Amino acid sequence: MGVLVIRPVPKDVARELVIKGHYSHKWLASFGIHNFGIFREGAEADEECLGVASFGYMKSPRARVCESSVPGGWMIELNRMWLDDTLGKNAETILLGASFRLLKRLDPTIVAVQSFADGRVGCGTIYKAANFDYYGYHWTTFLLNRRSGEVNHEQNLTNATCASGFMRTNAELLAGDMVPFRAKTYRYIYPLHRSFRFIGNGKKQPFPPYEKGTEPAMWYINPERLRPRLIAALDTLLERWPHKRGAKPEEDGRKEA
Repeated sequence: MGVLVIRPVPKDVARELVIKGHYSHKWLASFGIHNFGIFREGAEADEECLGVASFGYMKSPRARVCESSVPGGWMIELNRMWLDDTLGKNAETILLGASFRLLKRLDPTIVAVQSFADGRVGCGTIYKAANFDYYGYHWTTFLLNRRSGEVNHEQNLTNATCASGFMRTNAELLAGDMVPFRAKTYRYIYPLHRSFRFIGNGKKQPFPPYEKGTEPAMWYINPERLRPRLIAALDTLLERWPHKRGAKPEEDGRKEA
């Protein structure tokens, strides 16, 4: 592999690499608090980022899932990691190890790193190699759009924070375009401070046997609950429409519905 250099990179660089190279091709707003790139040492090679580890907030950042003696101690999440295949199989652990040292230096209040392995592609072998602790798994439902081929996480159908995404994915579901399936999601945690203690759901366990894959799933709709949420999302989108800012339909090229 030669001499490798791991250093912080801008959020937009990490985002571009993840969307282009990571199997999910997705980047969420909570990602990118700290981003570390991996480079080969050398005048030209040092300019080409060959991989990135991006750390951000947990899905529920206010959830009380850990304790420590560090004032304000919190657990960050490894949201995305991608490396160019030319780096070789040991590059992941090198990048992770260096990233952890940098995290401790940049923010001493970070007491642990959490990450999840997607059972669609494996059970987290790299986390075992990097000395993470394993805390069990849960099932996650995904929905495949049979028309576009896009795979949606279940939260896109239940989280109305993004009104447009909530309406779009539920409309596709109601139109019969979505095929649900499920896969295991494995939780791994790497302590950065000796006082760290996990108090969330799940206990430290032996590493799981290797497996990957999916299985069919069911998605149930409660019309009485979904209908008012869709109406609220529609109202949110209507409030953002240009006519609310004083533009008449004929002035911006739109026809009135």
